[in-house]
Amino acid sequence: SSSIVDGMPRFPNWSAGGLLRGLDYGGTIVFAFSGTVQAAAHGMDLLGCSVVGAITAVGGGTVRDLFLGNRPVFWMVETEYLILCLITSGLTLALWPVLTRDSNSSSTFKKVELYSDAAGLSAFCVIGAQNGIRLGVPPIISVVCGMMTATFGGVIRDVLCQRPARILHSHAEVYASCAAVGAASYVLAARMMMAMPARIGVGVGAALTARIAAFTYDIRLPTMTSVN
Repeated sequence: SSSIVDGMPRFPNWSAGGLLRGLDYGGTIVFAFSGTVQAAAHGMDLLGCSVVGAITAVGGGTVRDLFLGNRPVFWMVETEYLILCLITSGLTLALWPVLTRDSNSSSTFKKVELYSDAAGLSAFCVIGAQNGIRLGVPPIISVVCGMMTATFGGVIRDVLCQRPARILHSHAEVYASCAAVGAASYVLAARMMMAMPARIGVGVGAALTARIAAFTYDIRLPTMTSVN
């Protein structure tokens, strides 16, 4: 039975809220996968990869919940998120030799990783913005919640893997800005009283389009060195 938790059904179904829950699961799987891959590439063991995978997936939502004063944080109540993370990490590690076997499968794998990460970012920025709206915080804070949910897990992942935090450096294409665009689009659609499925479509579509454009056309924010 799917009870209602925080205005969203506990498990995915065909309602608008259930669709959002399904997107949340999808984002969790994608980010657990990307965290596990990063950790494996940095030589971490099974435990390290599982921890980094889980933190990448639930870290952003955890920071958001603490920021909004939501206690206990979501995955302590909805333990299915942790289970999803652990299953994803296990499967990723089991398939690791196949994924990195030759340069052909490796480049396909990179593409899949990029597009699935963009999908995860798009889902999470909408979920985060919706959490803010539900608690009645000002629109700008709802946008911040969306950006946090989509990016802070990745910040913690980068710190644990001893890499520069991707969202703060322009060695990679714009990332956090795409989450902000998606969250802002969702908040705007909510202010315009659009139906829930339309809001989700607008928010996810805006973030996804922005992120795919960013890595396709190598769009970066200027740095001080490039400005001077």
